Amino acid sequence: MRRAPRTAATAALTGALLTLAGCGVPTSGVIDAGAPAFGVPARIMVYFVAADGLLRPVPRRTPDEAADPVTAAVRLLLAGPDRSEARTLTTSLPAVPGPVAVSVGRDVVSVRFPAGVGRLDNLAMEQLTCTAADTLSRSPDLALPSYPATPAGPVAGGVSTPAPQPHISVRAEGEGWATARSDTVCPGT
Repeated sequence: MRRAPRTAATAALTGALLTLAGCGVPTSGVIDAGAPAFGVPARIMVYFVAADGLLRPVPRRTPDEAADPVTAAVRLLLAGPDRSEARTLTTSLPAVPGPVAVSVGRDVVSVRFPAGVGRLDNLAMEQLTCTAADTLSRSPDLALPSYPATPAGPVAGGVSTPAPQPHISVRAEGEGWATARSDTVCPGT
């Protein structure tokens, strides 16, 4: 019976000595490590074309100076895949000889291309639509109104019909042409 108190005393003494030793870590003063973290950098998705011809979302960091994330997303899309992405991704969008004008409405994004850019083909239009619509839907200041999750139609047999969700349209126009698409062409919609 006397072993238990002696073992406990030995364990307490060992713990005290280790605490005093500090495991060999010297003390230091305050170390300045810069400003505190306050959030995750804003990211947007741009849509490029994979070898199978399908659109693939690629994350991009929103430029710090970008006041409008949709405009930033369109500009990043038009810049095309970076060098490492170009091994597996491409774009159907043409080279643009100047800046584009982007206007954002509640559920419509309009992109005006400069002179010299011809009508966008279907795949290019899908890239533009999915990039702009995805960014608009993720932007809390610009996002579509939320619709209530109440039935849109009568409840039949205990199954309700969900309310329709809004869709975003993207309109592209250039000198002598205009075309539009709904985000229903995008993956996951």
